[in-house]
Amino acid sequence: MVKPVQTSNPLEPATPLAADFDPPSRDAWMALVEKTLKGAPYEKKLRWKTREGLSVEPLYTPEDGIAARMLPRPATGDAARPWDLRTLIRHPDPATANTQVLEDLENGAASVLLRLDPTGRDGIAAVSAEDLATVLDGVMIDLAPVGLDAGALDVEAAGWLAGFARSQPGAIRAPLAFNMDPVSAFAASGTAPGSVAARVARAAALAKRLAPDLLEARFLRASGQVVHEAGGGEAQELGVMAAAAVLYVKALVEAGFGVDEAFARVTLGLAVDGEYFTSLAKLRAARAIWGRITAASGVEVPARIEARSSARMLSKVDPWVNLLRLTAAGFAGAVGGADVVVLAPFTDAIGHPGALARRQARNTQLVLMEESHLGRVADPAAGAWALEQLTDGFARAGWAAFQAIEQAGGLIAALEAGIVQERAAATRAAIEAAVAKRQTGLIGVSEFPNLGDVAPSMDEVDPASFARPMPEIAADGPASACTPLAPMRLAEPYERLREAARGLTADGSYPKALLVTLGTPADYTARLTFTRNLLAAGGIDADIHDGTDGLPAGARLAVLCSSDARYAEEASAAAAALKAAGAVHVWLAGRPGELEAALTGAGISRFLAAGMDALALLAEAHVAVATPSVGTEA
Repeated sequence: MVKPVQTSNPLEPATPLAADFDPPSRDAWMALVEKTLKGAPYEKKLRWKTREGLSVEPLYTPEDGIAARMLPRPATGDAARPWDLRTLIRHPDPATANTQVLEDLENGAASVLLRLDPTGRDGIAAVSAEDLATVLDGVMIDLAPVGLDAGALDVEAAGWLAGFARSQPGAIRAPLAFNMDPVSAFAASGTAPGSVAARVARAAALAKRLAPDLLEARFLRASGQVVHEAGGGEAQELGVMAAAAVLYVKALVEAGFGVDEAFARVTLGLAVDGEYFTSLAKLRAARAIWGRITAASGVEVPARIEARSSARMLSKVDPWVNLLRLTAAGFAGAVGGADVVVLAPFTDAIGHPGALARRQARNTQLVLMEESHLGRVADPAAGAWALEQLTDGFARAGWAAFQAIEQAGGLIAALEAGIVQERAAATRAAIEAAVAKRQTGLIGVSEFPNLGDVAPSMDEVDPASFARPMPEIAADGPASACTPLAPMRLAEPYERLREAARGLTADGSYPKALLVTLGTPADYTARLTFTRNLLAAGGIDADIHDGTDGLPAGARLAVLCSSDARYAEEASAAAAALKAAGAVHVWLAGRPGELEAALTGAGISRFLAAGMDALALLAEAHVAVATPSVGTEA
């Protein structure tokens, strides 16, 4: 029996709970692991790898010698507001956008990000200083900072915002975020108005002219998010971010800034998504990389990181699950130490958000900040060996990606040569393959899809009615060109199948497959659930029938669901019964093993199992279930 230790110091532990146990060892842990795995490979079951091959072990101990480091965001001086809660405004009508700006600021947002797009399709159709003034009417920019996301119009829009700021009291201390980022605009579109290098120099020159009157403003945003949205990995995103930061700092110095002030006028931009451990480690790695760059430049300037939620993680189908993805992204931004966090409305993949989606975009962060108190600890990941190892791995790999870009002549040259795009494409292909095989599961899309999901209310907006001609963009030198980094969304292949499925029936409903169970629930439940979810991911609903008695006639696709033991006894006869009832295609859930010849001989033409290419299988299932008068006869 353990006896309490008597102590006069109440801060000392009264009972040494571990004293009667042997010190733990890695060998003892490995023995338990091997017993639990029952011969399954340790590397596949417990060792996890990022998309770029960085290994994460299931257990770390002091013997691994992992150093702990503090990588916190700079203190804001307001414990209740540890980071800047920034909301995205993109309604095409400048007047309506102004209403949304004021509503967000009055209901918890600290600042706003204005996305501009003259076409109105993905932003405010603002093409002049007057339009921007309409959007910002009534906004006190010294209290509520304004950020821009203007794409190819970034330099022009910066001039409009500067003009508005001059009319405002207190603008000299307004922490405005001009977010000029000519390289990201170039990488996303593949074109530029004139030379990209000249465009960067123009942005730096404008910053120099504006700096004396805007002491707290940040002018350039060095972002790697364009790589993330195109399918790139964490190291690639960090490498592009670092290369952009160096490019922009050099341009600012050449425009007349001191080195320390040049660094202080640049914001780092990264994406955060539902994979919160990788996202928060990536943010911490960004601070480490920035620290190395500033140290090499002989200055000490803390990084300012703006984290925006990933668009590639959002889905159109069952968009309610996006609330979870965005919450995880917000968690990553908060715990990873972002200074600014922007969460998109959960309906962003569908269209213009309604009031509910906009409110949720604000309130998600408010709950994380004011109820969950995620900002109370300076760097919660510090000292957690797995996260420290992940941070270190991302920092090293990101630094290597940055060095490769610099060796290619810098970021612009690397984009023009296709080096960045080639590496992002390789990671994208790996991501797409994992999604196709459902190794990367998408809840509500490829896993547990809900064919009866109810769409949220949306703002019915016709962008064409607000579209404006593109204003003239200053162009210097010969036009630059590169292969664009085209954005992706993980859910798109499944969404296309869901949409196509409705065209396979005469009435536009989802087609159905007949799932036939054999034996008891213990025999069939696992494979029935697997098959139902798999087919629903492609927009195919299920009718479930118990056994082969009274089979419905004329099913175009029937799938047998049971255990291997039941298949050995009953599958061939069941297949024959289904064929006799008029089933055109008979499939079986599971791997056939030694029964394959007998089962195919009985008329079973397809076997469903985990790890297969689900997208290819579902395309085949569409052919199988199609009504002859509507779809393709198999």
